[in-house]
Amino acid sequence: MSVLTTTIFKIVLALTIVVSVTGGLLAWRERPEPGAVPLIALLAGQCWWAATLIFRIDATELGAKIFWVDVSWVGIGLIPVAWLFFSLEYAGYTEYTTRKYILATLVVPAITAVLGVTNDIHHLLYVESALVQQDAMTTLSRTPGVWFWVTAGYTYLLGLLGAIPLFQLVSSSVRTFRGQSVTLLVGIFAPWIVNILYLFEMFPTAGVDPTPIAFAVSGVAYLGALTRFQLFGTNPSPIRHARATVFNRMQQGALVLDSHDNVVDMNEQAASALDTTAQNALGQPILHVCPDFTPWTATSGANQSIFRPPDLNRAYDVSESHIRDIHDRLLGRVITLHEISDLLRQQQRLEVLNRVFRHNIRTNTQVILGNANYLATHNSETKATAVEENALEIQDISDKVRAILDVFKQGREEQTYIQLATIVEETVKSVRDEYPAVETSITPIDEDLYVDSLFDTVCSNVIENAAQHNTNPDPQVRVSVETRQNTIEITVTDNGPGINDHELALVSQGTETPLEHGSSFGLALIVWGTDIAGGDVTFDDNSPTGTIVTIRAPLRAK
Repeated sequence: MSVLTTTIFKIVLALTIVVSVTGGLLAWRERPEPGAVPLIALLAGQCWWAATLIFRIDATELGAKIFWVDVSWVGIGLIPVAWLFFSLEYAGYTEYTTRKYILATLVVPAITAVLGVTNDIHHLLYVESALVQQDAMTTLSRTPGVWFWVTAGYTYLLGLLGAIPLFQLVSSSVRTFRGQSVTLLVGIFAPWIVNILYLFEMFPTAGVDPTPIAFAVSGVAYLGALTRFQLFGTNPSPIRHARATVFNRMQQGALVLDSHDNVVDMNEQAASALDTTAQNALGQPILHVCPDFTPWTATSGANQSIFRPPDLNRAYDVSESHIRDIHDRLLGRVITLHEISDLLRQQQRLEVLNRVFRHNIRTNTQVILGNANYLATHNSETKATAVEENALEIQDISDKVRAILDVFKQGREEQTYIQLATIVEETVKSVRDEYPAVETSITPIDEDLYVDSLFDTVCSNVIENAAQHNTNPDPQVRVSVETRQNTIEITVTDNGPGINDHELALVSQGTETPLEHGSSFGLALIVWGTDIAGGDVTFDDNSPTGTIVTIRAPLRAK
């Protein structure tokens, strides 16, 4: 190189440093935006390489020139590492930007820096070095060694890996992201291309690597991305995190199946619905995870159905959609599980209410009308009694309806708690006064036990029904209370006639069965009230006759 060429070379290098420093200061102001710190490191590496090249050109002795080449490896090794992690943070792949990944990628640059300082011992980085006189200028000629090509290949590999996320954004529907990604790619490819041309000796630079000159183009590109395209004002980093967050935190269960129906992803809600864990399910066929999913694995198109997990009192609406690539090839399916347990329970309750009003009230009304017509022409005490009984039945049903509506209303309001001993003892006292022939007993109850106020209605109905419908010659009702960790069990045992299966079926399944005197309405009040309050109730036969009603309620101690 001539003296004029060398001067121009150094001026461009100085401008490169100025542009890089400016970009670094702008990026510094944007901390802690994703990608800001790696970009600062990248620009610092460019400045270091450019500065050491200036000192190398000015040096006249072999040892001095070798020193500045060896020192330059610090910046040379930093640039591709910083570029990779800038790209990953910018595109939202922050799971790969942890300390362990950063340290792993710095291993090769660190080794290179050490080999550069100790090259005279092993000659792995450069085989030989010599001063060359060309156009009155003294330049350094060095023959690359084995490790030089290793670190060169490593540098290009990191550059390519860092470019991949940006290539994905070139076609983004967001114009700002397209501009940012294209500008950033120009910034990395400019020095990359220049370096490749230099390595193949296509630049007459007398052994001086012109790559830092291309950093001037990179610096301008990065400045354009920072200013014109608002690099840290608007960036795509949240996109991947938002999609992952939506998938993992959505209220519905969601699982992804590949084309062979293997579970490849699922959120916690789906794992709960299938009564498994992601650790046990991922990679397994869906039939192994949940055999009850068989009807949906054989579908050929989008499908919706209802899934009821075995042994779980829940129901889910199942939606299925296919995942296809640009060539319309089936890649897999996304299955969402929307819990509809409450919806089905509400539907069941409406069916019971509808059945009661359709059957019981209509029947009683027809009896009243028929007897009223007869009484209009005949004076019959029997018919009058029938009218009175049916009217009282309608009144009883009306009272139960009001009680059920009160339970529904309480279930929508803020939860309140009441002393369990007060509920049970007052109800037993009332039953003893109203049904003195029934022998009623109660076990002692801890006064520090509290339950949801809805259990006031539930317990009252259970105990009163046990006494009211007990036709045994020696009627008995026993009430016992046991605590089990955070749950309390209230057991009411009677020796009456028991509960008909069809009445229990109507309450538990909502099936169309005949009702007798609205008794299932009282059962509905007990079952629904317990369910709304977060508990459960079971009905068992007592020996030789009667019913055992067990209410399990969440316990709150005060």
